[in-house]
Amino acid sequence: MNDLVSRVKGLILTPQKEWERIEAEDTTIAELYRSYIAVLAAIPPFASFLGAWLFGSRGLHPTFLAGLFRAIVEYLLSFPALFAVAFVISMAAPHFDGKTDDRRALTLAAYSYTPAWLAAIFGLVPGLRFLDVLGFYGIYVFSLGLTRMMRIPKDNLDVFTLVALFVTIAMGALHAWIVSLIAPSQLM
Repeated sequence: MNDLVSRVKGLILTPQKEWERIEAEDTTIAELYRSYIAVLAAIPPFASFLGAWLFGSRGLHPTFLAGLFRAIVEYLLSFPALFAVAFVISMAAPHFDGKTDDRRALTLAAYSYTPAWLAAIFGLVPGLRFLDVLGFYGIYVFSLGLTRMMRIPKDNLDVFTLVALFVTIAMGALHAWIVSLIAPSQLM
């Protein structure tokens, strides 16, 4: 747990130095999922669920079981969604003079999602939901890690960051659509 807190703190406060540390590590995909992604990816669905269940959302209060089911589905589907984003980043890297590496691309994607995952805590209190915008700091974190993790030259950073942002938004929309098919919000 101390490693997780230290990593989050480093990515938020000193991302340049944290990417230096990350680059030197040899974390496996399984370790990354187990020790980092599984913990932080739980924040958005369960913060939203608890906020809606406790305070209501759009004038409605979800039932506990329907809301919990939706949060679990959203959480579980976030794992393959993140992997798909990382896979596209890895496959696109050579087109921007970078290197293909699925493990490093997943590391880049997971650590870059950190600000968005943390900002989702504001979903607990509906009036503070607008603070989700703080998650956009992840774009900056991503751009700092891109050169180190995918070997993208500085000349191609801006365009590649936009491509990755587009892929992330598209995957988020697909993720939300699939979640709504499996666990429609009308059940809430």
